[in-house]
Amino acid sequence: MLPFVHLPETSIYFEQTGTGRDLLIISGTGSDLRLPRLPSPLIDESFKVLRYDHRGLGQSSADDNPISMANFADDAAGLLSELNIAEIDVIGISFGGMVAQHLAIRHPKQIRKLVLACTSPGGETHSSADLLRLMDLPLEERQKAWLEMYDTRYQSGSTGKQFVYLLEKLITRNPSMFPNEASKGLMRQITARSSHDLSGDLRKISHRCLVVGGRYDGIAPPENLHYLSNNLQNCELRFFEGGHSFLWEDESAWKSISAFLAEDDDTL
Repeated sequence: MLPFVHLPETSIYFEQTGTGRDLLIISGTGSDLRLPRLPSPLIDESFKVLRYDHRGLGQSSADDNPISMANFADDAAGLLSELNIAEIDVIGISFGGMVAQHLAIRHPKQIRKLVLACTSPGGETHSSADLLRLMDLPLEERQKAWLEMYDTRYQSGSTGKQFVYLLEKLITRNPSMFPNEASKGLMRQITARSSHDLSGDLRKISHRCLVVGGRYDGIAPPENLHYLSNNLQNCELRFFEGGHSFLWEDESAWKSISAFLAEDDDTL
């Protein structure tokens, strides 16, 4: 029997692996746990990791109503409550980082430490890349535009052929990013994502927080991460080599995240 948690408006598919301190990883746009995941051994070997499919994606259900960022955050909170997890470390990646910000404000007691990776606070000046505009493009144009946003070095033509090949494999391994006709779930996720704006509310987040990003990320550019770290109460900022996929380009990224999560709560 597949593991589901049944919430009022959705049934959430989840997976738990490993042993140790509880850790929730909130994934990005178009994610699906049935797809291959790039490894993060330091995390997988040191924590009891909880992952799940966002409502309307993967094996999680959704009704036909619009979905808000608050809904996505409440889904995460509901999952934790149903699994009797009172407090947990959270890593939010890309869109998952946006959800994690809403989760930290709406359900602060459920979070112990917070890691925001390659994400944005939203608003007029610090929004993430506009994915809605990509969905009407022909497939090849959509892939090219996505790749150029994924790593700004690709735009300048300075990236080596092997890197471009690996980056293209990373992106195209997830067919939901480039559907012939975008699924309802993906479109509603991207629509909710476009309305994300906590740029004026970040001071409400008091958790110990680590903001991490890639130096060449065009989806969540460095200035957005600087804004996050400057406006969160208890935060540090670290950049790594790479673009939006820096977590798998720079091996020191997961080491840094793992070390942050392992630190005593009274040190920063």
